[in-house]
Amino acid sequence: MKKNLLIYVEDPRFGGPHQYTICILNELKKNFNIKLLTSNKENKIFLKKLNPKKVNIKILPLSFLSLKLGNILSYIFFFIYEIFLIRNTIKENKTDIIYSISGLYSFKLIISSLFLKKKIVIHFHDTYCNKFFILLSFFFKNIIDLSVYSSKKSFFFYSKYIGKKNYLITPSSINIKKFNKNFKKKKKFFDLITVANINPVKNLELIIVIATALKFIKNIRFHIIGKVWQSQMQYRKKILKLVEDEKLNNIIFYNFLNEDSIKKKLISSDVYICTSRNESSPVAIWEAMSCYLPIISTDVGDLKNLNKKYNFGFVIKNKSINNFKKSIIYFYKNKKLREKFGNKSALCVSNEMNIKKSFKKFEKKLIRL
Repeated sequence: MKKNLLIYVEDPRFGGPHQYTICILNELKKNFNIKLLTSNKENKIFLKKLNPKKVNIKILPLSFLSLKLGNILSYIFFFIYEIFLIRNTIKENKTDIIYSISGLYSFKLIISSLFLKKKIVIHFHDTYCNKFFILLSFFFKNIIDLSVYSSKKSFFFYSKYIGKKNYLITPSSINIKKFNKNFKKKKKFFDLITVANINPVKNLELIIVIATALKFIKNIRFHIIGKVWQSQMQYRKKILKLVEDEKLNNIIFYNFLNEDSIKKKLISSDVYICTSRNESSPVAIWEAMSCYLPIISTDVGDLKNLNKKYNFGFVIKNKSINNFKKSIIYFYKNKKLREKFGNKSALCVSNEMNIKKSFKKFEKKLIRL
């Protein structure tokens, strides 16, 4: 008999954890009755991608906590009411297992499930957290039945607070069949690309500094593809102002594109660049690697260890502008080496990020609960 699994998604802003959730839904449905609980704010992209999966979805008016005063007050004011709504959903669904992709931000869910004797699985997709939530982590220790970490870095960060009772480290894998080799005709431009929600964690200021340092090479271009959420409009204005101040014409911005358009942009690019301050298991990088792109990135997640094993690009320590510049020029001048590193990228993803391979470990853990 199938167990009832409730998937909880508090943060509505579409990103890597949501992409991973969509990837594993078909596999989860084989052994579980699925219900997905999410909020109704800014989640049109997520809901649209869920439609073909034919999943039972419940949308509740849940407030997502951010550091803005208005959000904090709203969160506190509606806290008890929202706990009541979540608790009712858990009961009416006759839930056996609750699986949250929201890490320590799941504490509202944890409170809602108290004394209901449900198995709780929390997935940690990042490598940092607000101090407020870290203080609350003592509350999680004896309640979480399974902790899932998307990288070793994530595990080392959170296990200090959550403990090491029952855990699994598995990357946010992708469906590699959706992507393919980067066959390029002779091109006029050398194109670097990044796909990232426009927010401070992605450290897009660094791309602007790098683009400024390289603007003397007229055919190098930077493509930035990313959704701008309402809460990040000020950050976007700041980024555009920096571009304007430096009079840069080598940076092209795109609002969030659909999956096929992103794939086409990746395939037509030469190198993937990541300047993030923090990532755990960066799905956008794995997708770029599936398109046979070499990688130039800050030292995020388990990228450094993977690069030692496969040699698919350059992992830059301390966000060094000079090292970014050298790495870009190295690939700019060496097409054959770009292809060699790109092949290593695809090999790494095929071996390490294949959704079917990594999901089996996760599924076994869930079934045993």
